[in-house]
Parts: sequence; C-alpha cells; structure tokens
Amino acid sequence: MKEIKFYNLPKKNKDFEKDFIKSFKKINFRGRYIIGNYVEKFEKNFAKFCKAKYCVAVGNGFDALKLSFMAFKINKKLKDGDEVLVPANTYIASVLSIVAANLKPVFVEPDQDTFNISVNHILKKLSKKTKAILAVDLYGHPADLLKIKNIAKKKKLILIEDAAQAHGAEILSRPIGSISDATCFSFFPGKNIGAFGDAGAITTNKHDIFKILKSLRNYGEENFSNLKDRKYKNILKGVNSRMDEVQAVILSKKLKTYNLDLKRREQISKFYLKNILNPKIILPKVNSKFKHAWHLFVIRTKKRNKLRNYLKKHNIQTMIHYPIPPYRQIAFKEYRKLNFGLTDKLSSEILSIPNYPTITNNELKFITKILNKF
Repeated sequence: MKEIKFYNLPKKNKDFEKDFIKSFKKINFRGRYIIGNYVEKFEKNFAKFCKAKYCVAVGNGFDALKLSFMAFKINKKLKDGDEVLVPANTYIASVLSIVAANLKPVFVEPDQDTFNISVNHILKKLSKKTKAILAVDLYGHPADLLKIKNIAKKKKLILIEDAAQAHGAEILSRPIGSISDATCFSFFPGKNIGAFGDAGAITTNKHDIFKILKSLRNYGEENFSNLKDRKYKNILKGVNSRMDEVQAVILSKKLKTYNLDLKRREQISKFYLKNILNPKIILPKVNSKFKHAWHLFVIRTKKRNKLRNYLKKHNIQTMIHYPIPPYRQIAFKEYRKLNFGLTDKLSSEILSIPNYPTITNNELKFITKILNKF
C-alpha cells in the first residue's frame, strides 16, 4: 500500500480552495484585512458553537492563553508571581503562556486513564499561593472540568482551559468553551478546525474579560466597532494578536461542516478501539460522560520506538505527542530535577496513529492489520 500520511491537509483543504479564492476577492475589494466583518461573523458563530456568551479571535492559540492570563491580572484576580497549577503532561505552550504572563507554573501529574491533569493531584498541590488552574484537554479528551471548576469555586481560583485540541468536545452535553472562566482554542492548520495559517480564539461568559481581551489583542486600544470611531486611545498595555479576515472566512466555512468531521473521527476511533487486539498495545480510555473530539488517537506500548519503525517500514506515518515533558526541556532547566513518574513513562510509551477524517476504510483496515501483527 502507498504511504499513509499522519496528516493529509492538502486533501482536506482542497474542498475549501474555491471558497478561499472567492472570499479573498471580496476581502480585497473591501480593503479590510484584519478584524473586520468576517472576523466578527466568525466570533459570533464560534461563540454559538461553544454555547458561550462571547468569543474573541486572536492571532494564535498561544496568544489566546497568554492574553487570558493577562486579562485576569488586569481585573485584579491575578498578580505577578501567583502560582498556576498546570499539567506536567502537556505541550510546552501551556507552560510558556504562564511564564509569559509573569506567573509561576506548578506541575501536576496526570490521571492514569485520560492522561489529563488529575483532580486528586490538584488537591495535593493546592497552597496559599495557588491562584489559578490551567486545565488542558489533551488529545481532544476534556479534562475533568466540572470537578476542577468546583475546586476552583471553593478556593476562589481562576480556571483557564487550553482547548487547542478539543473543538466540539463535551461534558454531560455541555460544550467545551462554555464551562471555564476562559477557554483557549488554536486553529493551527493541523487542528480539528484548522486555518490556512495561524489563528486562535478565546471564549468566555464574563463580560469584563471579553472587553479586556478585545482591547489587549489590538495594542490595548479602546474598543471600537467601526473604523470611523477609532480614537487611537490606548487604555491597556496590549499586544498585536489580531485574526485576519482570510482565516476567519476559512474557519467559518469549516465550522459549518465540522460536525461531519467530528462524526468521522469518532467512527475511526471506534473502529480502532474495536479492532486493535494486540495485547502489547494499550488503547485510549474515554470517560463515558465525556464526548471526545479525537484530535489524536494515542496508543501506548513499552516498545514504542520499535513499533514506530515497524509501522514506518509498512508506509504508515506516526507522530509522538509529546516525547519530552515541559519540565525536561532545556528551556525549563530550573525544573529538570522534578520527578513525575507517570508523565515520564507516558512520554516514552505514547504513539499517535493516523486518524484524519479523509483516511479511507481500507487504510484503517490495513493499519489495524499491521498493528495486530506486531
């Protein structure tokens, strides 16, 4: 069989080429390229999709996180040096956003089933210095947000959520994006809803945070809805993190058909869960009360590198999400003496196999057959 790619973005995005070209001509005719009508339309559509009151489109997923922390500092809920509980098992961007806001990350071990931040370990790590929790919906499986939110409420903590991989996920039919104080999304091209470049967004039900975020993303300028009303009055020390109109158009188009992609990802995952029968391979577990977005299908094996090379020989691409935990990175050498047994174990055993929506049933059967022969 020809090579089965881990991602096949050109194939997926080909369906949107005509819309892209057509919309670009309209954008060029209007002459408004950044945070214009298309961005406003996407913000409304995505807020509705998440059942959130507000959405603020920004330049990328990392900025969504950083600006959220900045916003809660501006409204006096956080201050420099406050501690933020964050999963030890996550991508480094989650931790970098905390540091970028001049806050202190405190790493927390994951749950052994979902690999997300553990509620029990959160309780062990809480201190008087803890002022916020950053929950991450790793691989598309939501963190145990309702329990975490209950802890946050009792302890008067801010709950920010990194939902970069969880578009369309739910807990007890409540969409991700409607639960936390601020939920941060990435629309990096490889994400479930991917732009044609970098883009991100924040959803929130808090009006004051919404207003602060809108200002922060645009150099801290006083908010305006019409360019004619722009006063060039800067009320906050903001940044430049504005979604462009082209990305907004593409994202709005993809949002309309996203439920079909989500169903296909679920079909793929159910097929894998039913048909991968190799005892040397540990399959992902899903909390029955949660709806998984299946951004990634991540398996585990003690012979990860051997399995990866074996699959490569059979023309099956794989990826590792993530081989080095944040506290083991050179960038965070001050934390390298920390020990998180489960996180370290996961980083040496996990392997992501292809599950993009355009994968064929024959390719799925072939992948499963090869895995079972390992």
